[in-house]
Amino acid sequence: MDASKSQDTMVASAAPLTNPLAFHITDWVPGPTGNPLFMGTSSSWAFGRRVLEMTHETLTGSPLFQDPENLLLDENVYDLKWDGNRANCPQELFDTSTLPTQDFALYLITSVKFHCGQLFYLFDETKFMDQFARFHQNPAEFARSSPLWFCHYLLILAFGKSFVVQSTRSKNPPGGEHFVQAMKCMPDFTFYQGNPIERIQILCCTALYLQCVQSRSPAHRMIGTALRLSLEHGMYTGMHGVCLEDDYIQRCRLVWWTVYVLERRMSSLLGVPFGISEESISVSLPSNSRHFPNSNALKMQAKLCQILAKIDLTVYGKEGKIDRRYIGATQAVLRDIAKITEQLNTSFDLYENGSTQGISRVSAHLHLLGHQCIVLTTRPLLYIFLQSKLGLSDTALMGWLESGTVKSLIQICVESAQQSLRILSKLLKQGLLDAVFTSTIPLLMTAAISPILLADHSPWSQCAYDILDDMNARGNLAARLIQSELRQLDAGLAQIRIRDNTELTVPASALCELGEPIDVVPPSTSTGYNPSLEPDLAQSFAQHYELSSDQLLELANSLDIDGLTFPVSSLSGYFSDNDS
Repeated sequence: MDASKSQDTMVASAAPLTNPLAFHITDWVPGPTGNPLFMGTSSSWAFGRRVLEMTHETLTGSPLFQDPENLLLDENVYDLKWDGNRANCPQELFDTSTLPTQDFALYLITSVKFHCGQLFYLFDETKFMDQFARFHQNPAEFARSSPLWFCHYLLILAFGKSFVVQSTRSKNPPGGEHFVQAMKCMPDFTFYQGNPIERIQILCCTALYLQCVQSRSPAHRMIGTALRLSLEHGMYTGMHGVCLEDDYIQRCRLVWWTVYVLERRMSSLLGVPFGISEESISVSLPSNSRHFPNSNALKMQAKLCQILAKIDLTVYGKEGKIDRRYIGATQAVLRDIAKITEQLNTSFDLYENGSTQGISRVSAHLHLLGHQCIVLTTRPLLYIFLQSKLGLSDTALMGWLESGTVKSLIQICVESAQQSLRILSKLLKQGLLDAVFTSTIPLLMTAAISPILLADHSPWSQCAYDILDDMNARGNLAARLIQSELRQLDAGLAQIRIRDNTELTVPASALCELGEPIDVVPPSTSTGYNPSLEPDLAQSFAQHYELSSDQLLELANSLDIDGLTFPVSSLSGYFSDNDS
């Protein structure tokens, strides 16, 4: 290579890289019904599919077959046995003969309160239970005269069954029959003028249930409707007015932040822009009231979702570049997370009283969201390095791995992913599939990029597979598909490690031909999660393992704002090797 050409290449390489996951880089894949599926920016599902497709096509020379039997394609997972066409509904929509008894229904409602009561304001207990008592005096008559409450009641029953029923092999998810009946008898909110708070709560329940059964797009539509309805009623404002009662304002504030958290999280999972900018929101954070005695968890979720919004705007926005702007945005995110971490570790300690036998479910939910923010911020670097490793971009980009800033960012991504799996292994019955998927992919990628960054991912990937085995054994149909997708990616990246002689031993799970269907261990032979597989993993469940706010601040302050500038020495060596 002559000097002028080398100089031109150096100048081109030194130009800011476009974040390959930002808004102006879009892609679609075929859906199970033939309609193209949009690959959103911050979507973990889309990220995993991009990585798998990129690896598969590079190693095999052929496109990845979108096999609904072995790949997660949302609406293909469960069958609610209804296509949304009310013309196909039976005449009797308010049939109460198949509903659970009053005692069992009360048990289901209590289950929903236990699992969701601190995280979301899905129903007002006092008012709801008063109507519950009246309903059971004359179910058929009350259902017809109070269609809004009856719809709400059916959704709560559906949620309750999804929490209580721990084993099913049916394509129809637990509580699906109550959910579909709720959808069929739901009033048309275009014209229905019922209580706005209850209407919004019903839409939130609907969206949350759909998200739980891997129907991301319908869930996003529902929460979008809830957001627009809350905007219409001014719930995003401070709500000062002579005609507004304090009780109403408090309930509106709780409803707003429930909508806000769900909308932010569902939009991020789908990888699409949020429905309202942060600058437009003036309502204060939720506070304790008789309607919601402990609002701390909802308040903490809101703060974490504000960070999620910042990540979406700065890292994945249309101006997203991998240069000093990216480092600056990452610094800001890490500093924000550091502030939240101090509150999390104080008020939501994972291991209360030093116990390692179990962890707080609410605390785990919040800590996982914090780790998700870190992974979302840092994983574009992994994508860029894997592109370079596969020869799909300038191989000189690998020189960035010599940067202390880059190493620190990848390390915090790895540690957050690992800690997420530690938490998830203690929450087997919670079914947090998105968190398993989000946490495992960065570890597989990092091990393939460089053994210096992560020498062996197998203890962590095996932990993820065992978690998914447990979910699959209890009837979570999406768990099998996610495990199949992860194993296919594991197999492809293992070939890269073998090619580069970066790993002497390869996990048995990765010794299949890339592109072949992966046989997931049947539920009957699954051993479940076993911490003894990796002593360090088991021992690391110590109290205060979570990153401290001081550690995060120290990392943020140590980042070199110009840490993503090509070292001339690295480029010179690269050009010299190519000249020869």
